[in-house]
This record gives sequence, C-alpha cells and structure tokens, in this order.
Amino acid sequence: MKTSRSLRGLAALGAICLLAVTGCSSSSKSSDTAAPGVAKSGTLKIGTSNNIKPYAYQENGKLTGFEIDLITAAAKKLNLTPDFIALDFSALLPAVNNRQFDVVASAVGITAPRKKMVDFSDGYLAGYFGVLTRPGSGITSEVSSVRGKRIAVLQGSIEDANADIFIPGAKIVRFPDNNTADLALKNNRVDGFFNDFDPNLGIIKKYPDLHLAQPITMPATAFPAGWAVRKGNTALVTKLNTALKQVVSDGTWLNLYKKYFPQDPVPTASELPPYQAKTS
Repeated sequence: MKTSRSLRGLAALGAICLLAVTGCSSSSKSSDTAAPGVAKSGTLKIGTSNNIKPYAYQENGKLTGFEIDLITAAAKKLNLTPDFIALDFSALLPAVNNRQFDVVASAVGITAPRKKMVDFSDGYLAGYFGVLTRPGSGITSEVSSVRGKRIAVLQGSIEDANADIFIPGAKIVRFPDNNTADLALKNNRVDGFFNDFDPNLGIIKKYPDLHLAQPITMPATAFPAGWAVRKGNTALVTKLNTALKQVVSDGTWLNLYKKYFPQDPVPTASELPPYQAKTS
C-alpha cells in the first residue's frame, strides 16, 4: 500500500485548488486560546476533497462519503458544527498549516514526511493488503502457503518494504506498476500479487475469466490515515483523539465502514481504531 486505499494518495493522492478559500479558521492566538483549533465558537472548519469516492465526494450537490460522515460524528461529540471547505488534495495540508481551516479529513495517510509538515490525530482508517492469485496456485488462506512462490509487488511500495514480515519465504518479483504486475499474473509468470486489497478487486474485475481471488488478506493498521491539523495544535489533536475513541466505542465507526466499504473485510474487535502509524 502506498498509504492505504487511496490511502494511496492516499501513496499513494493533486495540484491546483478547486476552491479559493477566504478567511482563516484560527486567525489569531486569542482564538486558539479560547477554543483550540476552532474557527469560531461552536464550529469546526474542515478541509476535505469532493472527488475521492468513497471517502469524500459530491453527490446531488452535497458532500458525502466515509470521511464526511465520520468527521461530522466526531464534531458532534465535541459539540461543534462541521463547516466543510473542498480543495484539491495537494492543497489541503498547506492550507491547514496556513489556518484556512482547522482540520483535514480526506483519507490522508500518516507518513514521516507529512508529520514534518502537520500534526496528526491517531489513525482512524487503515486499508487491507491482499495476495491475489489464480486457482491452482497452491496459495491458500495460510500465509505459510506463499513460501517458495513467486509473488509480485510494486517496487518501492509498502508491500515491497514489508514483504519479509507479511509474506515470509516468498520469492519477491518487483514490477514498476499494477499493469505489468497483473499481466505477469495473467501470463503465469508469477504465482501471486501482494498489493492493496481494493486495487486487487479492480484486477479481479479486469480478468473475469481467470477467476482470481485473494485467499490471504491482512489489515494494514500500521499504515493508517489520520486527521491533520496545524503543526503545534496539540489541543485540537487531543480533542479529535477523544472524539475518535467515542465514535468507535458507540459503533458509529463500524457502521460507516460497512456502509462505504461493503466489499472489504470487516475488522475484528482487535482491529478497530485508533491506530498508531509506523513512520520510521
């Protein structure tokens, strides 16, 4: 994964603002003191995207998606009214640092370079890895079944860097992109493709006659997305972390997950957020 799902942008997610933003969410030190990170009393100003389905997207003239619903629920736990501003993905982190809004909710993967620019809440969304394979490959739901098998990965991906941990004993074959990797699988040059779970679903649809499947899946909880805030705004990070724990404990998070990711594995109780990112 490149930062999970289009927690790829999420590696994996860009250029010019879709909307010009006017005004600042926390334009003075006094406003930070009165209500840390909050644009005005009772309001949480949120930067997001409007074209990344199912995370945050426009439908019938209204913002919707997992990100929108989850941060709205979190804001309510903090007795705040959400106020959304949609920007191009690449503009979001600079804008929150410039106090144009309080928090970014757009499936932003927590990475070491991004942590130098902004602060993050605990992780709240992690994708899954999957080993995609053909029938008769000998690969089963047991991770040990990949031992000695030729397994494709995307060069430089999280899967590549962590293959020894997740699929020990596999013979790793590196490819520059999904197309060359899935062609290798199609042509029996490799036995499997260790990749993000959701992109693998697209490959399954691409080659229906091959009857591809993902017998091995595993949560990528060390590579989550988090809510991003202005660097140094620890008060708001603390509030968001508290709200995250509340929306997980009352079942809101899991209900939204099932709604927006119906084809994905359902996390077990031990796989629910908050997640701590591996950034070193």
